[in-house]
Amino acid sequence: MVLLNPITDQLKSLRLTGMLKGFEEQMQTQLYDDLSFFDRMAHLLERESLERTNTAMASRLGKARLREQAEIEDVRVSSSRGIDKTQLRALASGDWIRGKTNVIITGASGCGKTYLASALGRRACVLGYTSRYYRASNVLADLEFARSEGRLLRLIRQQAKIDVLIIDDFCLSALTEAEEKDLFELIEERYRTKATVFVSQNPINTWHGLMPNPAIADAILDRIVHGATRIELKGGSRRKMKDEPPELDGEREPEPSIN
Repeated sequence: MVLLNPITDQLKSLRLTGMLKGFEEQMQTQLYDDLSFFDRMAHLLERESLERTNTAMASRLGKARLREQAEIEDVRVSSSRGIDKTQLRALASGDWIRGKTNVIITGASGCGKTYLASALGRRACVLGYTSRYYRASNVLADLEFARSEGRLLRLIRQQAKIDVLIIDDFCLSALTEAEEKDLFELIEERYRTKATVFVSQNPINTWHGLMPNPAIADAILDRIVHGATRIELKGGSRRKMKDEPPELDGEREPEPSIN
């Protein structure tokens, strides 16, 4: 007779949660009685692998702090909206993440930019990558604070490790010289090493004018735009159109902190 308590205790102590669930399931049902030892062991290993995969993904999603509860499968596409099936399918594949290229999403306020960016962030987590959502004002404020404490380089290196960094409300207003320099350092550190999603309601051709130093502005925009996938969402505010699908609507939640 198998002594269950020592086995379950050992599984718990080894933190083999998936195997523990699978073992308890096998002991509570007769469905596994006709299986060989090897088949039952394979089932336990599969449960453990699945448990670890789900736990890791949940951890990535929690750290991402995405603004919207969005999934790329729910995004409805049409040429009139500024994004087609081919483009969305390419983004869903994650090739842009593996290629370490950027995505630029622009459009009027409320047209669904943040939802789409959040969907891309979630997709990155599902594919096994790390992701994090920030508003541009939060990023700039924290970079400034880190610089004042002498830890700017450490913070930038931390941000450079994130596979997909989402910066919302980018170039919403004019930058100061210090903000421009800090932004350049962050973008330079991530250039061709990680993927970044820039979200803005201002067109790309207006960004240069919002930066005080033309030379630094040229360097920033060159690194952002080069090889980037550009999406210009069209149409009015989806928040005002109750009959529109929720994937292009969505209320904003409180701002996450960079710390």
